[in-house]
Amino acid sequence: MQASRAAFQISKTDLHLLDEANALDSAFEEKGLVLYDPGVQAYVDAVGRRIVAGCAAPERVDYRFLVLRDPMVNAFSLPNGSVYINTGLLAILHNEAELASVLGHETAHVYDRHSYLESRSVGRKNLAIEIISAAAHWVPGGYTYGLAAVATSNISSLILVESAYGYSRELERQADSDGIATVTAAGYNPHAMVAAFESLEGNSTLEFEPYPTSYHDHPKLRERREATLEFADKHTSADARTGSEQEYLTALAPAIASNVQFDMKVRRQRSAVAGAARLVHAFPRESEYQMLLGEAYRTLGAKTAEPTEQEVTQAGENRQRKLVLRMSEEQEQQQLRSTPEGRATLQANQAAAEKLFLAVIQEQPGYALAYREIGFLYEDEGRYADAAANYQHYLQLVASTSLDRYRIERRLASIQSRQNAVPR
Repeated sequence: MQASRAAFQISKTDLHLLDEANALDSAFEEKGLVLYDPGVQAYVDAVGRRIVAGCAAPERVDYRFLVLRDPMVNAFSLPNGSVYINTGLLAILHNEAELASVLGHETAHVYDRHSYLESRSVGRKNLAIEIISAAAHWVPGGYTYGLAAVATSNISSLILVESAYGYSRELERQADSDGIATVTAAGYNPHAMVAAFESLEGNSTLEFEPYPTSYHDHPKLRERREATLEFADKHTSADARTGSEQEYLTALAPAIASNVQFDMKVRRQRSAVAGAARLVHAFPRESEYQMLLGEAYRTLGAKTAEPTEQEVTQAGENRQRKLVLRMSEEQEQQQLRSTPEGRATLQANQAAAEKLFLAVIQEQPGYALAYREIGFLYEDEGRYADAAANYQHYLQLVASTSLDRYRIERRLASIQSRQNAVPR
């Protein structure tokens, strides 16, 4: 990386790109998209600092390692040294070394000045404009996260595209090569980058995404895995650091739990179930995570927790694309419920949610949210008497000043009126 940096000179045009990177940092802050959890931030920052400790920062670079509240499986860096990793990517990694491999790749983009090099390419700028225009088509299907969430901001379209889709194949290859070398020099196990690519490839079929990010592109992932495996086999020391999955989850559970909530809001219910189930498995006595998994199963509705065999075929992917881009979430659920398989799946998911909520209530009878959530479930099922009883229990437990109280009182009144309207 040293030769690449030494040969690079920042121009006046490059300074404009740097200003836009700073503006994007500010936009993320102003929109509340940066996750500020002290434990999560300290963990991610410590890994990032360990990676860059061995080399001086280039001119006009101040490394910062931040977590973005975004369920898209992605990470990216800006030319000013800001490195962002999305909660969606944190949710599928397994240990500290895998996190280091992602951050190492992104810091390599900064160190090797890739944003500036891409900015000087007219072809890449034209491509950026085309992709940003296409991003508007994500919104009708409910995909308002990732690139689409910031596509309307007054930020360089090139920076936005690089953040979601990556760089040219040549520059991505260089970032992999320099990144894995840096991670290895920092004492991490380079095989973790290979494992990270495998996790990414396995996760990429769980949800449909209108446009794959550089972390979800199948051909590139396979090529990158092969190249990094060759390096790792030759350069792994006996004392290379990996870290355990339990340590990783203990540090990052708040970010993963937050991501489950985001997943449920943007039609990524399968990812929500997978993320919440992972937390329950790691922390079986944490009622918060049992509740989260129950919510995920309830929002899953008539959709299976894993893609069906038909969905992972090319024809199945095309059908899913139409569902996401042309149908609302309710329309999709309605179509699924119209089949015997869909109705059976709905019942199974509702039963799984009920079991989790009841387990929390049995363990902690004073856990107010459990009564609210099981009330939602019973209302979905048309069990209005059971829903009303649980709403009432929730209202007895929750403070009179709760912002949620009025909403539940309204729901309670609504289902009680339905009960009264039913002929006896």
